[in-house]
Amino acid sequence: MYFESRYMKKRLNDKKLIFLYLILPLVFFMGLAVLDGTVWCVDSQSYVSMDFTREPVYPLFLLGIRKVFEFFDFAGQMYGQPSYLFCAVIIQSLLWVYTTARLGFFAYKVARDNTYEERARLVGFLAVFFQIAVCVLNRFIAARGSMYSECIMTESLAMPLFVLFNIRLFMALKDYSKRNLTVLFLLCVLISSIRKQMLITLLIWGFLSFVMHLLWKRTRDFRKFVETFILVILAVICISVADRSYNYVLRGHFVEHTGNSKGALDTVLYTAKAEDASLYEKYDDSEDYPNLSELYTRIYDVLIKQELTIDFAKSGYELGEESTVSNSDWVAMASHYADCYDVIGFDVVLPICEEYVAEYFPNLDEVSAQLKEDAVEKVLLKELIKKDVLGIFKGESKAFFYVFKANVLKAFVISVANISPKILITASLIIYILYLTLMFRIGVLRKKEDILLMAFIVITGVFINSMVTGSMIFPQPRYMCYSMGLFYLLISCDILL
Repeated sequence: MYFESRYMKKRLNDKKLIFLYLILPLVFFMGLAVLDGTVWCVDSQSYVSMDFTREPVYPLFLLGIRKVFEFFDFAGQMYGQPSYLFCAVIIQSLLWVYTTARLGFFAYKVARDNTYEERARLVGFLAVFFQIAVCVLNRFIAARGSMYSECIMTESLAMPLFVLFNIRLFMALKDYSKRNLTVLFLLCVLISSIRKQMLITLLIWGFLSFVMHLLWKRTRDFRKFVETFILVILAVICISVADRSYNYVLRGHFVEHTGNSKGALDTVLYTAKAEDASLYEKYDDSEDYPNLSELYTRIYDVLIKQELTIDFAKSGYELGEESTVSNSDWVAMASHYADCYDVIGFDVVLPICEEYVAEYFPNLDEVSAQLKEDAVEKVLLKELIKKDVLGIFKGESKAFFYVFKANVLKAFVISVANISPKILITASLIIYILYLTLMFRIGVLRKKEDILLMAFIVITGVFINSMVTGSMIFPQPRYMCYSMGLFYLLISCDILL
């Protein structure tokens, strides 16, 4: 009778877990998918049209669904868009359901090894809750008014896959098996082929291996570090080959997608000066980039005319090159930079470079012209970034360094909170201090090594994403909220356990 009672209790608990960890996210994500339908965004057309600037996986994902619908002659519109796009939304939402449930059961299992059953179930529920909470913020509170699972954009797949990456990285560091390494490797290749920003997964993996397999005495294993290093290099090669193969089939050129220099070029142009034209005079008589200094001047003149440089920031740059994050309103300057970012890239640099290529290389076909334009942008970036980075070490490039620091600070803030109202900036600092304090408590005082490892993985992801995105692109919520649910889950774990 005792064993029968215990068996029935276990089955009841399993049903509760299934409801909390699976049914709850299923109802939430699928319900809102049906309620909201397909959300068309600014970038959506570039994925549907398989634009040259896009990574291969997401356009192929949409193409595959479209071909299935065409094969079965499914036509028509749903929610104001082609019906196949709603099918994409359903698949994306199911991935979010799976990821949320997977995280719930994963958190429950790890917590169960470190505490009693009731508290472990609570931790699993909090894992589900925080993932849903971030989505609720985006849907009902944030200005975007939609969840990423409903959008035709790469974040719809990249965000849940990033959570699965964190889970698998924890498993690989705990159990260095071929299966875990293979799955982790494939996840990195897949997610980076969806969105190039997710190359940070390789940086996170490599850094954690460096710490665990070289620096940390208890887990030191030089062979594992070397194997990880080789796998990271192989992943980079696979990502590049996949990108090039996709473009070879689609466009007849074995090249990576274009536009990789756009983000950094927009940043250096934001702090550029008229005299920087001299950097390009050495190219003026070349066949590859004739009169490049004149092209730069054309771009710069338009930036000044449209007030798209840091000099036109209404606040945050009153002290000119003496402005720093400690003596100026860096939030206002970063906001002006964000407003200028896409305008610089899409409305100024792109059309002027297209005109330049058409003028000097009129015989190029469409794809070759796009490649030439991309090459021109890379040269523009190379000279300006070299000048600015070297200038930092010489005590010059103060405006560039100010923008860099402001954007990285903003990235850290919006990874865990929001930039407005400004009280949240202070709050985010307190939250980070709390997180690190709780890490020390859970690792050093409580000796909960599993929780410490997961907390370290998450904070490493936040740090690397903030540094890379803040310096190479520009921080906005959809680039920064990948780890938000995990971050608050780990704070909760550190408190409860």
